[in-house]
Amino acid sequence: MDIINNYLNSIKNMSEKDKEHTHRSALQILLNEIKEHTGNNSKAGMFAKIKIVHEPNNDKEGRGAPDFRFEINSLILGYIENKRVNANLDEIIKSEQIKKYLELSDNIIITDYLRFIRIDKNGNITSEVRLCELSELKNYNKAFMQSKQLNLKEKANKLFEIFKLFLSHKPKQINSAKEFANALAERTKLLKNSLLEMEGNERVKALYDIFKNTIYSKIDYADFCDNFAQTLTYSLFLAKLNANGEKIDLYNLTKFIPKSFPLIRAMSKFLQDLKEVDDKNLKTIDWLLIEIVNINNNIDEKLIIEELNKFSLDKNLKLIMNKDPYMHFYETFLSYYNPELREKRGVYYTPQSVVDFIINSIDLILKKDFNKVKGFGDALNQKDSITLLDFATGTGTFLLDSFRKALSYYDKNSAKYKPEELINKFYGFEFMIAPYTIAHLKLSQTLKEEFNYTLDDNERLNIFLTNTLETINIKEEKEKFSILVDLIKETELAQETKDKNILIITGNPPYSGASANKGIFEEEIRSKYKDSLEKEPLAIIRNGKIEKEKNPKWLLDDYVKFIRFAEMKLNKQKEGGIFGFISNNSFLDNPTFRGMRYSLLKSFDKIYILDLHGNVRKKEISPDGSKDENVFDIMQGVSINIFVRYSNLGDSNLAKVYHYDLFGKREDKYKFLFDNNLDNIEWKELKFEAPFFLFIPQNEIIKSEYDRGISVKDMFRISGVGICTKRDDIVFQNDKEKLKNLLNDFASKSKEELYKLYDIEKDSGGWKLDWAINAVKENKDNLDKFIIKCHYRPFDFRWTYYVNIHCGFMARPVYNIFEHFLQTAGECKGLNIKNSNIGLIVTRQTQAIGDNEFNTVFISDKIVDINFYRRGGELICPLYIYDTENVRKILREENEEVGGMFEDIKHFENKVRIENFTPKFRKFINEKYGEIKPEEILGYIYAILFHKEYRKKYLDFLKIDFPKIPFVESKDYFLKFAKLGEELYNLHLGNLKIQKEVGEPMFKDNQNKNEKIVKAIYNENEKDLFVNESLYFKNVDKEVWEYKIGGYQVLDKYLKSHKNENIDYEHFENMIKILTRSIEIEAEISKLEF
Repeated sequence: MDIINNYLNSIKNMSEKDKEHTHRSALQILLNEIKEHTGNNSKAGMFAKIKIVHEPNNDKEGRGAPDFRFEINSLILGYIENKRVNANLDEIIKSEQIKKYLELSDNIIITDYLRFIRIDKNGNITSEVRLCELSELKNYNKAFMQSKQLNLKEKANKLFEIFKLFLSHKPKQINSAKEFANALAERTKLLKNSLLEMEGNERVKALYDIFKNTIYSKIDYADFCDNFAQTLTYSLFLAKLNANGEKIDLYNLTKFIPKSFPLIRAMSKFLQDLKEVDDKNLKTIDWLLIEIVNINNNIDEKLIIEELNKFSLDKNLKLIMNKDPYMHFYETFLSYYNPELREKRGVYYTPQSVVDFIINSIDLILKKDFNKVKGFGDALNQKDSITLLDFATGTGTFLLDSFRKALSYYDKNSAKYKPEELINKFYGFEFMIAPYTIAHLKLSQTLKEEFNYTLDDNERLNIFLTNTLETINIKEEKEKFSILVDLIKETELAQETKDKNILIITGNPPYSGASANKGIFEEEIRSKYKDSLEKEPLAIIRNGKIEKEKNPKWLLDDYVKFIRFAEMKLNKQKEGGIFGFISNNSFLDNPTFRGMRYSLLKSFDKIYILDLHGNVRKKEISPDGSKDENVFDIMQGVSINIFVRYSNLGDSNLAKVYHYDLFGKREDKYKFLFDNNLDNIEWKELKFEAPFFLFIPQNEIIKSEYDRGISVKDMFRISGVGICTKRDDIVFQNDKEKLKNLLNDFASKSKEELYKLYDIEKDSGGWKLDWAINAVKENKDNLDKFIIKCHYRPFDFRWTYYVNIHCGFMARPVYNIFEHFLQTAGECKGLNIKNSNIGLIVTRQTQAIGDNEFNTVFISDKIVDINFYRRGGELICPLYIYDTENVRKILREENEEVGGMFEDIKHFENKVRIENFTPKFRKFINEKYGEIKPEEILGYIYAILFHKEYRKKYLDFLKIDFPKIPFVESKDYFLKFAKLGEELYNLHLGNLKIQKEVGEPMFKDNQNKNEKIVKAIYNENEKDLFVNESLYFKNVDKEVWEYKIGGYQVLDKYLKSHKNENIDYEHFENMIKILTRSIEIEAEISKLEF
């Protein structure tokens, strides 16, 4: 009781104006006395080992350490956070600051000096006590307290009980590698966030600038903080591994990091600087580093490594696979620290079986094609020219396997067993600091433990912190950090290596579709892989014209850049070389990549493609119908690729390409790779043709048959892609009135108001708010005229404002195509037509949709969004064209091509519109069948494209280019197809009434008539499609539920797009009826032979 009396007496002059730390010393005394009191009343010495650490004051934003850290044997027992008196603790426990502390400890007390709250791991109050009110404290004396009957004794006992629970809490023990990785990750995450908040700190900013100017020019501050935080953590781990049982701290860690790790040693000096510089911002991360030090000091590092190093028996493979301890530790760490990092950087560490196969294949090629008797083993000969570069080193798996392969040729007692030879010949590039550190750690430990070789102080591994794709010009820095000298040296050595001749390049390049190297190496890609697409033999000729490649963005994927880097490097070398790697396999058959394939064919003599498939998006299956799995945990399929170049003697022949398909379960693929090599696989030599030069096998007989058809693209005079908005949430609205209100706001409100009102993203290169505002203001007095419906997704429409302004309200309106869909009934008077126009919607790259079936065919009578099909890029082919300036220009060009012989013909004389078929195609139809209406021709094309046998038989060819249409010999047969096709496309346009007893909306519970779309659940047995817990549509066949257009499961996609909206009963019921009837018509079409 005296403890509490003394405490209250010491703070009796407290006021709300006091800062939170004004009475901190009194609180510190109280905490120490409570610790002793509760310890004395418990088991002898129970709390004697508990240490209370008072941390410096946080800054105004609450950054920094908790005010009091309680430790036992250097492990965190819990935190106490102190706020000013009468602070709103109920709100504070919900703050980001407290959430941050809860990530590190689930034992926290928060106090405002008078009220003490203990919270659990979820931030919920588990117990609390208030000693007294501030108003009562001001009149404090013992007699007063007793007279007021404040029950102080009872409250004191409650406080002691809270602290007994707090002090009895067990600190998080670290008994496994997983727990160790988790503990490090939690603190490293906070360390990164703390560094992020220090962007204005001169010292940190200067360090960032140094990295930007010496390692990677495109690194942003966030990525720097991410990488640097991880590096600081791993520096401490590295120091502990080399401390031989000694305790490490921020002062002594550098002496435990080998001199053979110069850059990592230099980085670790940053930690020492924290103790030496007078910088309050830097002090806010001091406590986190101390906690990481304490965690390292409280592990048995030998047991952790032994656990990671365990051999594991794989039940499926019945093989003993040696786990790479450092890679597995880093992956475990990443899963806690930042699981999204993998996707951002395409960081996927390569399975050992894949690495072994690639290194073994290179070893065989060295023997067979480069006269290296012992393959990699010849690299141990000082005079031999074998050099190797892992151009995307990661944690060093390929490098380590190369060391193992080379050293496997000699006994350890042999005089020729010289690991040091490999150190000088095997190189690695890595631009992420954390895996760079892990790679050094892994290889140095393996050299010591497995190869009996310890790096000298003046020796280093030739793994460099550098961006493979970039040449860095070092700039003079104002700040002279000790790290600068080491970074400059690192960059110079990396550049020297980039300029050296390298016989072998290997690795696993990044997988991110959106390049992490924007602006880097892009000109090289464009000049070699893109610009050639419009020249022979790669040009695609349509109607006598070279087709332009409109969207080559996938060529800028990082893996493509890495492949070009290796190709370019080996091309320059007189002695040729070997390039063995695993990568995204989309370059094998994607039409946009034909320039890349052709370049590779010219650069290399032999190309081996082991296609591992596993494309989840395409839902690939094995030829026998069984499951096909990826060797990585990714969606994109992959392939192992071995490219061989003998020399640069100027041979103009194209490479021989050998291909093998490997389908099946992941474990079976691993086993295949372990059991086989380049020599015993039954490769198929490919025959390739211009313009695509595919790296996949094709059935030549079926291909020849398919190629006799006419490409849809060649049938139409004009065609184009869908509109591109760049701001769907603004440009498209479900409700016409909602769009009107938005347009009126754009015409009348300020930019600042609009940003806030509509939560508009920042301007981008393709869309700016100013542009949109100006486009709307041009017609502010006549907006209704320009509001039209857009075909957004299959059977899903949106309202939009449509004008002929490029980079206006929408980014690209594609007016030259959709001006032919804007005519009103009045303008088409006398034509007796239902639609002013209709357009066939196809795509060139079915494979981009991600389905392993062909379903990219539809029809529309409206403007169409560019993402009408999944992943976009569709082509709209209008059936008719109207008399516009764009059309007149096309007709003039058409006339010039035939020498002006049709100069006097007036195409639109007495006509509002003309068909959009090319003269060549119309001539073909007339000569084969006589006069056929445009609608009938379109009907035939539509029917063929929905024919099941056509879709199945020609699937491989439909994946890579616009569909080619075969034409039957008989006119009668042609008209049979045409009739069914016309019925089908009119059905899809909504022009037909369907009498079907399907899709009736019903309520399961008559008391619950909820009309909101919540979640689609299909009951296959009852054929009921629920959209919430009560509302469902009955008699929906499974085939209808699963029906796909453009990669979208139509009904499911519609419901997901309109989630939380009231359902449009009539429209959705009609969709079900249309799809039901569509399946019936398609079955009738498929009975006809083509």
